[in-house]
Amino acid sequence: MSGQHYVSRFHLSAFCDPASTGTPDPWLWIGSTADGSVRRRSPKNVATVPGMFDGPGGFAEPEASLETFMANEVEGPAAIALRRLLQSTSIEQLPPEVMRYLAWAASRSLPMQRLEADWATRFRPSDGPMAEPPPPPLADLQLRNRSIRPIHPLLGESREVRSQDADGLLDDGWIPDTAESSNFLESVHIQAYYFQARWFPRLRWFTLRPPAGQFFVIGDRPVGWGVPECLDAPPCCLRDEAAFLVAPLFP
Repeated sequence: MSGQHYVSRFHLSAFCDPASTGTPDPWLWIGSTADGSVRRRSPKNVATVPGMFDGPGGFAEPEASLETFMANEVEGPAAIALRRLLQSTSIEQLPPEVMRYLAWAASRSLPMQRLEADWATRFRPSDGPMAEPPPPPLADLQLRNRSIRPIHPLLGESREVRSQDADGLLDDGWIPDTAESSNFLESVHIQAYYFQARWFPRLRWFTLRPPAGQFFVIGDRPVGWGVPECLDAPPCCLRDEAAFLVAPLFP
């Protein structure tokens, strides 16, 4: 089974070593914060997981493919728009194709699986009123009857139940196991829509260029956000006036 990129290949290619861009196989430099190592790798061999996006995500049709949708509707248009940006001397506004891609890049990265489980444990559901209702289209979602695997965030116990039978467990504090593919892909789809419809329109956007001789880097989480005292806060932190979001497009 071939690997699927959780950081898009065209995005990684923008960070290739300039000395390699004229060669048949350009490369980028991969640094590990764990051991301090630095390796040279091709973008096609970086940030991939086999079968990570096999499935329909939030599409109603079970035969739909999130990976195909991403390639044709999100990544393809964004790759063209990003190439134009690379040739531009000034950036006044990011193209819609790039903004849409960034919403998906923020949602579908591999670290999001770990973070979603962490947020569910740290921020338990409250009985109080919601800060605001979901964006209107999400109120009209169709019920999908399928097998679902919830997990107890404190006990670590998991069960396999039908989605229509999961309400009782969810009310008792169980959460959908993000390690299960269908759960993760549905959450990615919903979260990407939240970024596009709710969070991105509320932000003030600035474009930055590094000083001469210095560079931006891209990581496993290509779009990051947080508040000054918490760099792993959930997306709802973007309601805070001190919140920020960082999305390196090229070095």
